[in-house]
This record gives sequence, structure tokens and C-alpha cells, in this order.
Amino acid sequence: MTMTHAVHEAPAGAELADLDLLAVARSRVRRLVGLLETLPFTEHTARIAREYLDEAGPVREAFERFTQLDSAEQQRQVRLWQGATS
Repeated sequence: MTMTHAVHEAPAGAELADLDLLAVARSRVRRLVGLLETLPFTEHTARIAREYLDEAGPVREAFERFTQLDSAEQQRQVRLWQGATS
């Protein structure tokens, strides 16, 4: 699966795919949190929550890979990702 960043929807490089996936997940969790603040839950909220949970495996794997990098490499990749998404 080719990951895309939210700004220009261009494919991210393989090196930045984990950051791309994490950024998309961050955006989705923000949306989900907003939906979960409103009761009662609608079918739309339930669908969004299920979709988020279905995607949790790949996001967790990306998070684990990124956190295994040393601090300097994390910062380097974040700078590259920011350059690719601006």
C-alpha cells in the first residue's frame, strides 16, 4: 500500500511511510475523539471507531519501528517528512 501525506496527496518515500501512516492516524484519532464527545453515538461514529480500530495494527507497527530509531534519526526523518508535506 502506498502511503500519502495529507497536504499534497503525493506518495511518500519508503523511508517516510511510517511517519505518513502515523500522521494520518493522528488526524483520524482527533476526528474520532471529537465524535466520541457527543452522546448518543451515531452509526457514523461507530463506523469511524471501527475503521480506526481496524487500522490499529499497521499504525502500531509503524510506531514501534519509529520508536526503535535513535533520536537523531527520528529528527532527521521528521525534517524530511515535513519538507515533503509542506
